[in-house]
Amino acid sequence: MSGGKIVVLDGSASGDKELPRVLEVLYQALKADGGQIETLRLSEMKLAHCLGCFNCWVKTPGVCVEADAGREIARTIIRSDATVLFTPVTFGGYSPELKKMVDRLVQIASPFFQMDHGEIHHPPRYAHLPRLMVVGVQRHFNATEAHIFKTLAGRNAINLHPPSFATEVVHTSENEEALRGRFETLLTRSDSLPYGESAASLMPAPIELKASVRFTGVRRALLIVGSPKTNEASTSSALGSFLGECLKKRGWEMESLTLRASLNRPEGESELVEAVGRVGLILLVFPLYVDALPYLVTKALAVIGAHRRICGQPTPQRLMAIVNSGFPETLQNSIALAICREFAFQCGFTWAGGLAFGGGGMIGGEPLTKEKRPGPPVRNVLKALEITAECLAEGLPVPVEAANAIRRKYIPAALWNRLYVWMGAKSFEKVAAQNGISKDQLRAQPYAA
Repeated sequence: MSGGKIVVLDGSASGDKELPRVLEVLYQALKADGGQIETLRLSEMKLAHCLGCFNCWVKTPGVCVEADAGREIARTIIRSDATVLFTPVTFGGYSPELKKMVDRLVQIASPFFQMDHGEIHHPPRYAHLPRLMVVGVQRHFNATEAHIFKTLAGRNAINLHPPSFATEVVHTSENEEALRGRFETLLTRSDSLPYGESAASLMPAPIELKASVRFTGVRRALLIVGSPKTNEASTSSALGSFLGECLKKRGWEMESLTLRASLNRPEGESELVEAVGRVGLILLVFPLYVDALPYLVTKALAVIGAHRRICGQPTPQRLMAIVNSGFPETLQNSIALAICREFAFQCGFTWAGGLAFGGGGMIGGEPLTKEKRPGPPVRNVLKALEITAECLAEGLPVPVEAANAIRRKYIPAALWNRLYVWMGAKSFEKVAAQNGISKDQLRAQPYAA
């Protein structure tokens, strides 16, 4: 890489004392390479979080319906020669500040689907796309966290389709000379993309029951629903509600909390940490957003983590997570569950395992036990959740049987994938037509130079 317009999305939190030094060294390397730098400090910009409405595909193709800085940021990225994502590494993922904007980048993707190295992804909307570089900063060395972060950056590159891509994780303790050398290498490097097993290997392995220890404590659980679709029923709420009912039948008390924009205010943060502090088991249920946790879930984990670093948590607690992806492959959820497990380890929770499956959007928000519910059969999903509730109620982790059941399909995977590509396109075309948008208009490129 040499010269050109470079856009830096700075995901540092306001008032951060350590990352500005690292960012300044990055600027020096970019300027020495002839780059013209434009920095977007996300913490200082008015940005709403993505609601998963897909109106940027079917109502205003290529433009987010939220009229805030997110539109101009997307335009600036498309018209740049290179984009740099700069962020503190947060449990292996991005900071809440950066994740909020990364989720909004769905507007520059196409609503259609294609096969790519045996996986289903969205094709690019634009013919010209910038080179992508992703820089993560750790305050303490953690090889596992760094590996999760680099894999996430690579999976984002698969879906954003840059002409070339590179990522690096550095540490605040490194001196300027060491940082400069790593950044200079980053500018010229092209990293391979983590398809298939490279991503799937991050999926936390189910915990063998015979090797686990029964967990005792408060028989009270908190269901945290992380779907941004708070004005309508979601797959996450349907899954979480059924699991909660199964625990109640086994004598457990249940609380429920749906994450909302109020989490961005002190009262919302207090509500979250107080609810977490009252229970012995946290059930975190959410959809996959841009290869990881949605912004509100990312923010929630950061809030809980910051509180526990200051106040601790003397009562033993467990955490389990359920993630569903709009893509049909289970492996697409690997990074999200790896981040949840890393969060549990860093914050003193006992990791009770997770469930992951693809095609979650097809399940919809109707109760799982509703007769004649639309969508595919959910027998395997019900079975997985019932087995999971039985084990969690007895102080055991999510078993292998449940993890296998929830991802089982009723038709061969190859046929399922082909049908998914076709059905997904037809679904978006149908909704767009209802909005007066033609198939050709779905491919609009409003930010093209």
